[in-house]
Amino acid sequence: MKISTPLILACIPLLVGCSLEQRLDSVSAKIHQQFADSKSWNELPLRVISWEQALAMISRSNLSIANARNSIDDAERQSISVYTEMIPGVSYYGYLTKSIKQLSNDLSVSDLSSDINITFYLPTLTRIPYRLYASHATTFAAIKALEGKQRELAAKLYKQVRTRELELQRRELESKQPDRSEQDRMLDVKNYADADSAHWIAMCEMLGDYSARWQVLPSSVPKLKWSKYESKLNRLDDLIVCMYALRLEQARLAQYQVALTYLPTINTSLYSPSLFSSTGGTYKGSFLSGEDTRLNLSLSYSFDTELTTWNTYQKAKRHYEVVQREVMAGVIDHKMKLQTLRTSVHEYNNWRSYMLKRIDYLQAQPTMTATELIERDKTILAMKKELISQAITAVESEAALIVEYGVVR
Repeated sequence: MKISTPLILACIPLLVGCSLEQRLDSVSAKIHQQFADSKSWNELPLRVISWEQALAMISRSNLSIANARNSIDDAERQSISVYTEMIPGVSYYGYLTKSIKQLSNDLSVSDLSSDINITFYLPTLTRIPYRLYASHATTFAAIKALEGKQRELAAKLYKQVRTRELELQRRELESKQPDRSEQDRMLDVKNYADADSAHWIAMCEMLGDYSARWQVLPSSVPKLKWSKYESKLNRLDDLIVCMYALRLEQARLAQYQVALTYLPTINTSLYSPSLFSSTGGTYKGSFLSGEDTRLNLSLSYSFDTELTTWNTYQKAKRHYEVVQREVMAGVIDHKMKLQTLRTSVHEYNNWRSYMLKRIDYLQAQPTMTATELIERDKTILAMKKELISQAITAVESEAALIVEYGVVR
């Protein structure tokens, strides 16, 4: 069998591909087209979805969620590699041998040679338990990080939707204000447009879809009941505790990894000649046999005479002690924040109850003159606007509850 040299030369451009400039021009053209096809927020269609549909879109398309899932996949593959590294590897090597003077002639099978080799690798036996444990811990941490990111985005979505709903209510009240100047109304139009733009962009970013102005149906948003959260504030949520515990375990593993270097190193290897060899038809066949194969075991130990490992171990030990103190401080700080959250919610509920009763009282009072009626209505309007302003602040607390404990219906 002969292989034409011109045919090989003709295939080289196909293997190399186009030039860098051509490739960048092609990619740049696509980016320019994407920019031209994209629309500003006020040109996008308005699409109404439910709370559950919004959460499904976040789970499916949000970039932060995608990165968290990729971290889990990477950790799982790394965990499997502890086992797959012990699977024998098979490699192929091909050689071309021909004098430069004869390169112009056509190639033949006699000019080619090849080997197929098999390689066995067994990791250091003293490190296998650590690698298995560490890989499992990494995978578990990635899974919990995904749960935390999902809860964080649910709280962010809740805050965005509820704040938007309250902002629209405040706009309606401001439109009823009789003594508002035309200049203030024009300024409101600009501020409202900027707020609308920021809202739609935030929604598209959260949902991971820029094809529409996504509006979550307010009636589908869960109504958080303070009574269901109040008892939970007495203890940390399991997910929060798990994140603290994983941080401690990560620092402990770093210390343990250094300590492993004090153990003797046990190496294993399996040597064999080529599994198969071919040299143009003159020398070929299978060569793997039990007598030719050798199993090697070696034991080595290095004395830390320069105290390099000892110093590294002490550094890791001090870091672990610092992390323990940081976690303790974080837990105490967490408790203080939860107590502050409880107090602020109680104060808000009491204040809101008073304001609603005060508004009902003022509305029930008779007025003797038109001036008194106007002043009363202005007072009630100002109180309603203040109610909305404080409700927007309260949404921050509700979102914080979702971050801590999830959505409790």
